[in-house]
Amino acid sequence: MTLFDRAGTVLAVLGITSDGRARAREIAARWSAALTRDPRLAKDVLHLSGVLRIEPRIMTGGEPDLAPIDPYRLAYERGQRDFARTLLAFGGMTIDEINQLVMEDRYDE
Repeated sequence: MTLFDRAGTVLAVLGITSDGRARAREIAARWSAALTRDPRLAKDVLHLSGVLRIEPRIMTGGEPDLAPIDPYRLAYERGQRDFARTLLAFGGMTIDEINQLVMEDRYDE
């Protein structure tokens, strides 16, 4: 995620008016400061948003199988992921940094 991608994410949430850009700067400054002060907040956002959650499973004939697709659950999870991505974009994180956190988390367990 480049600077323009992060800016696009932020402006899509708050708008491109001068008021929207001013609010975006304020929020980005707070989240940037928070992530600088405690980088572990980024992992907390990923965990709380469900980004790292595995797909639900059911047992079929004694074998684990993917649960049927629930469009309401998918929409809810998409909203959580989008919100997490927006918060991390406000903090100045790139998609590569987010992916690195996800990979670190998988290997830490």
